[in-house]
Amino acid sequence: MDFLISPLGWKNWLVLISVLINLSMVVFIFSRGIKKNKINLYFSLFTISTFLWGVSLLFGRTMIISQWQFWAYFAYIAALAIALFLFYFTLHFPYQIKALKTWQHLLVILPAIFLSSIIYVKDYFIVKAIQDIANTEYVLWHNKFFYILYSIYFLIMVLFSLHFLWIKYKNSDGILKRGLFWLFVTILLGLIFGTYFDLILCYFNNFHYIWVGQIFTLFINLAVFYLIFFTKEK
Repeated sequence: MDFLISPLGWKNWLVLISVLINLSMVVFIFSRGIKKNKINLYFSLFTISTFLWGVSLLFGRTMIISQWQFWAYFAYIAALAIALFLFYFTLHFPYQIKALKTWQHLLVILPAIFLSSIIYVKDYFIVKAIQDIANTEYVLWHNKFFYILYSIYFLIMVLFSLHFLWIKYKNSDGILKRGLFWLFVTILLGLIFGTYFDLILCYFNNFHYIWVGQIFTLFINLAVFYLIFFTKEK
């Protein structure tokens, strides 16, 4: 693979391992069926999004041809999908507590579509990009207004997801209650560290630690995977 820098470095190897684990979970979920199971459907979409986010980070950091920018930019679209599908997954898992009306679905989906549509528009979201080939890193400069809008939407989606889980945690018992608690904690930690390393630091053009968020999303995926496919048997 002559478009990759060798060696990748331990950070990129961690991202690659995370990507491969996410991919294996996607394959397993699809083998169990998603057409008639909204929980499996939204978890598979969430896992695909984390897989694509990891691929985007990996290629953005390691490609030595011009396409590195495409992947570095695409990571923002994949991250939006992560927040969106996490919202819908927690809305339905392990049961649905509220049916959204059409206008509510639009309020959730349309901002994600709008923000995704401006990622590749010059000077709208990203105004400058450089790659540090020697250290397999890149730096992006953002339009601050749209970056703040992007961050607000992302945080709102994840906070709503935590809200749904907390309600279900309080109304559950036994193994499910413990599982929901640890899932809540995992997502909360992912939100705290992800906000710092992947939103706040990047706002100040510090992209040294963007790989950290991928590791936390892997922990979230593993927690959900266990809850869906192993607690049922108990």
